[in-house]
Amino acid sequence: MKPSIRKIISGIIPINEEYLDVFFSKFKVVSYKKGDYFVKEGQISRYLGFIVKGSLMCVYNKDGKEYIDEFSLDNEFISAYASFITGTPADKDIICLEDCELLILSYSNLQELYAMDPVFERTGRLIAEMLFINWQQRVKSLLLDDAETRYLKLAENRPDLIQRVPQYLVAQYLRVSPETLSRIRKNTSLQ
Repeated sequence: MKPSIRKIISGIIPINEEYLDVFFSKFKVVSYKKGDYFVKEGQISRYLGFIVKGSLMCVYNKDGKEYIDEFSLDNEFISAYASFITGTPADKDIICLEDCELLILSYSNLQELYAMDPVFERTGRLIAEMLFINWQQRVKSLLLDDAETRYLKLAENRPDLIQRVPQYLVAQYLRVSPETLSRIRKNTSLQ
């Protein structure tokens, strides 16, 4: 297992090497090509993914238009979580923007970990809480911040995203036109 992944999990909750070995023994390594779907709308999300390498985007589709919900990059978790937890069809697509290597964990393996020891259940809860806080901050920013502020926050909090994701997708994510994003980037000199 890559040291960075161990470090991330250990940073969420202090966990000894033996527990980490058990934790990671439940994951399987998979590879996807750019353009592949990790989850397709209407299908059940069978896995929780941890991105070892690559980038993915979550997209809602309505009336032929795409709405980007989120991007996930190296060392981040990814899932259509509501579908994963409830076993119901996903309401969004998760698409690879680059070739990706992921560690995936099935729902049944996650439940086995939870039943095995409270340390695993606590780890899962802390990860879910962290993801919820990130989601809540994004929604708050979309509701309350102007376009320039949203861009500046994104550039400050996720500079790697600005560099790796095509700008027209960043514009969609920020809910602005590509021209507006270009103007904001020029005015803020964060290119």
